[in-house]
Amino acid sequence: MAPYSIEDLYRDINKIDDYFYESTTGYLIVPKNSRLIHKYCHYGNTSGNCNGYFEMTSSGLIHLLKKLKDTHRLEDDKLSEYAILWLIYKLNVQTKRKFANLNDFYNSYIVNNKCYNDKIKGDNSLTYKEIIDKKKDLMNINNKEISKFNIPFYILFDLYNTVYDEYVNCTYKSNYAKIFVDKFKEINKDSNNIEESLYNKLLSTLSDDYNKLKKIYHNKKCTSFPSIPQIEPKKKPSENPAANSGKVSEQMLVETPKVTSSSSSISTTLIPGLSVFSVIPVFLGIAYKVNNKELKTIIFKLYFCDPLY
Repeated sequence: MAPYSIEDLYRDINKIDDYFYESTTGYLIVPKNSRLIHKYCHYGNTSGNCNGYFEMTSSGLIHLLKKLKDTHRLEDDKLSEYAILWLIYKLNVQTKRKFANLNDFYNSYIVNNKCYNDKIKGDNSLTYKEIIDKKKDLMNINNKEISKFNIPFYILFDLYNTVYDEYVNCTYKSNYAKIFVDKFKEINKDSNNIEESLYNKLLSTLSDDYNKLKKIYHNKKCTSFPSIPQIEPKKKPSENPAANSGKVSEQMLVETPKVTSSSSSISTTLIPGLSVFSVIPVFLGIAYKVNNKELKTIIFKLYFCDPLY
């Protein structure tokens, strides 16, 4: 795979993410300069403007695949990983509808969107749908489990897109990184994290991108980013069909026992040297398009010290 700039990659993901979003009150917002979001909506016999948040998400996914392929020349496997991570995030920061799993969205907004039948790069390339299908095994994992990737991806998303800010507050950044590590540990222990599984590959992508991010911030004198543990996937079940009939699918799909959210044990501090009045605009600038309750709580409590957090 050709080398690519990880900072530029996340910056491009951010640009596409800004094509549309929900306001904090639940209204769909499409900035005037983001009309491109309507380009890849072709359902039934009609091709035109996307109808609502989920058709825009489907169109945005094609924009993302095309941009990362054209600009960063990612291989199809890596393309599909970033596409799925962004899709998980985009579906979990809105309030209109919660899908039971990604397959519900796939069947309604990918299979039925004729634009997914187009090839991404000429005659010898895969179609957009075929690229997404590389991660088809993830589609049936219930939303409670697959949405665990939401917060770690968002944190990478935010930290990469602020890495070149004129003023870098290392205390805030390292607190954010600690939340990433806590969430990473939770996913690492998940029963879906089986060696060579697609779930495990998504976790590996998060790990690689975090370690690159840590080096970037270390070079900017932010040296308090914690290390993440080694990925420890569960062993694949024995391939003896008599002993393990049906167990693989059960392990991949069954909801794991409820665990206490790691966010309850995270301790953060208010950014030194900033008054409440100066922090509020920063907080609003980050949280303006986030309607996921857990994620919004984490962002809020990073800025406003809460002894219970």
